[in-house]
Amino acid sequence: MRRFAACVLVVLGCDHGHSSTETPDAASTNEPDAAIAIDGPAAADPTACVQWTTWSEQQPALGQTSWGTQLVDIARHLPAQYGDQYWSDDAITAAHETSHGIHAHLRNYIAPQPIGYNAFYVLGNKAAIVEEPDMRKSDIKPHVASVLRGPRYQLYLEQQVAWDDSPLYIFDEWNAYVNGAEVGVGQVEAGLYDDGWTDAVMGPLEFTVYALATASAIKAKDPTYYNSNMQFRCFTAFNIKRAMKLYETGHLMNEFSWQMQEQYAITLRSSAAAEPLRVVARELWGAEWTMTVLGF
Repeated sequence: MRRFAACVLVVLGCDHGHSSTETPDAASTNEPDAAIAIDGPAAADPTACVQWTTWSEQQPALGQTSWGTQLVDIARHLPAQYGDQYWSDDAITAAHETSHGIHAHLRNYIAPQPIGYNAFYVLGNKAAIVEEPDMRKSDIKPHVASVLRGPRYQLYLEQQVAWDDSPLYIFDEWNAYVNGAEVGVGQVEAGLYDDGWTDAVMGPLEFTVYALATASAIKAKDPTYYNSNMQFRCFTAFNIKRAMKLYETGHLMNEFSWQMQEQYAITLRSSAAAEPLRVVARELWGAEWTMTVLGF
């Protein structure tokens, strides 16, 4: 069995740098597709109010059919100036690492400023730029109950200290895992997957928990942001929905099935220790949506 290798900041491909002297490619805009709702997400669909930034293909000729449409999409949205520094022979890893490269570029060149914002590419020419809350990444740890500290917890929340002033680093990793799962599940569905077993859909599930813990920490540390930053609230809902859909589809595939992740989902949905996170989800997005998407 093969487990998808976790990304370590100092390893090639995990470029989360805030600054660069390179010139960005021109095919981009930070104009939103639609104005963000100022009175909170719609009751029926709290994902509908994300303020999207259009991020066009940067290398439109790149890709081949064997990659699948999702990996071709991700690869084409990395500016050519980065060469193959984010690439991997493993399709899911290539998607994960290339997503980091796109995120870094968007932070450096498209966000209002390179420090204080994070950026997330979600395929389909769409990226979300989200302001960082006034807290530390380390503030998230107390909000993750021990029963929910999955296989990636030590690396990203304990050992990785370089990005403590950027708590949405957790979302950077979350979105990279979700994009990787998009590629893996898409390849299986298209009959293109030719690798061994991997925990490709555990990453999105596990980081959904850490995203909820981030929201819980923000509530405690930066309540003004928690109550008023609709871009954070709406994008988090959007990515939870995307992550959980991939988990629900992928965990039934032999390529990604794993008893540990089944138990992890049960723990999130039923453990008393996870109740604070369930409360935050219902508070932010409503009981009906939370039950439909998250199963609690």
